[in-house]
Amino acid sequence: MSQTELSVKVIEDKPGLLTVEFSNLRREVLNGIRRTILAEVPTLAIDEVLFTENSSPIYGEYIAHRLGMVPIKTPDDPEILSQISIDIQGGNPPNMRVEYQLRAECPPQLGQPLTVSSDMLKPLGVEEARPVYDNIQLFKLGQHQVVELQATARYGLGKQHAKFSPVSPVVYTYKPVLIFDKTKDEPCDQHVSVCPTNCLEYKHGELVFTNPWDCILCRACEKACKSGATKIMWDENVARLTIETTGSLPPKVILKTAILILLKKFKLVSEKVVA
Repeated sequence: MSQTELSVKVIEDKPGLLTVEFSNLRREVLNGIRRTILAEVPTLAIDEVLFTENSSPIYGEYIAHRLGMVPIKTPDDPEILSQISIDIQGGNPPNMRVEYQLRAECPPQLGQPLTVSSDMLKPLGVEEARPVYDNIQLFKLGQHQVVELQATARYGLGKQHAKFSPVSPVVYTYKPVLIFDKTKDEPCDQHVSVCPTNCLEYKHGELVFTNPWDCILCRACEKACKSGATKIMWDENVARLTIETTGSLPPKVILKTAILILLKKFKLVSEKVVA
């Protein structure tokens, strides 16, 4: 492989977690992907709530805010999602809406407060657009208290409100590099012991990583080395991007959608310049 050839490798792929390793990808591009994932990949979220009855001690605005933060299953076609994002940013949001209904009443025979959770939020018409998790506690009702409401979900972007962002954390880290000068006489047992992630070992007269990706670049080992034999650096040619989702979209769909959004933006710019 040449020095500048791009390499992509999936390190971890779980339903709500994806880690991808990139080699020879410029950090400006990688950071652009990260920021697009955070701010521009669209999802469905509840944006309007109409109360027909609320005899609970909780303000309607408080309940509406909690409903808005409930992750909603979103259709996972990257091509459609990327176009929705471009349309929203161009001032033409899609007309698609999903209606929900919720009615909860605490009967006196229950003998305790009623916990209202996300599984009581019923979609009308679009059965697939359900809350991702059924056990999210929204609020509690006392005896004879009733909450009845209708809610509407729409597409939005994380840059508009955090409830539309499909991820919680999305970060990239460079590959740590350990440089050890064996010519400097320095006992290294203390270097191994000060590492908070236990990713160091002293082998054949040299301090080495057991797994470089376990290093958090705290440089505790470097600070403990009085002779200056130990240095911690990082390789900017190798980076890992980790995406942890809210569950509204699969992580691979989120990554592909973000890349398509960037490509479509570049195409729009190119067309404007040529025109």
